[in-house]
Amino acid sequence: MRKLYIGNKNYSSWSMRPWVLMKQAGIAFEEVMVPFGADAFAEDSAFKRTITAVNPNGLVPVLVDDGIVVWDTLAIAEYLAETCPEAQLWPADKAQRARARSICAEMHAGFRALRSACIMNIEAELATQGALIWRDNAEVRADVARIVAMWSELLAQ
Repeated sequence: MRKLYIGNKNYSSWSMRPWVLMKQAGIAFEEVMVPFGADAFAEDSAFKRTITAVNPNGLVPVLVDDGIVVWDTLAIAEYLAETCPEAQLWPADKAQRARARSICAEMHAGFRALRSACIMNIEAELATQGALIWRDNAEVRADVARIVAMWSELLAQ
């Protein structure tokens, strides 16, 4: 059975990406949650030791499937698209598939201002901080405008 190694879903948007994809697509997997802890990114932390034993770069998410180790959210998505064609993870049409991949790559690597200013914390009440970030950070507003435009265009199709 596939194993998906992830960090805390409350804080790790990187971990959430393949987790949501696999759940939504009905792809069976065993979830292995590796707690971050206060010192998660210190070289000798329990998190780093556990993940590095599976993935040499020491980051989550990591998918292990029959001895094949795949890391990085886009690499995991591509691997799953190849190994689970019945899930139809990408559009069948070549042009739509190219557009979907471009958008995924932009979502994956872009929006630096938004990611820097608005860290993931699902459980926190951050309305006040969010309002201040929105008011004071034009780059965040530009990132959000791009996301809204991109998804509005797709939803209109």
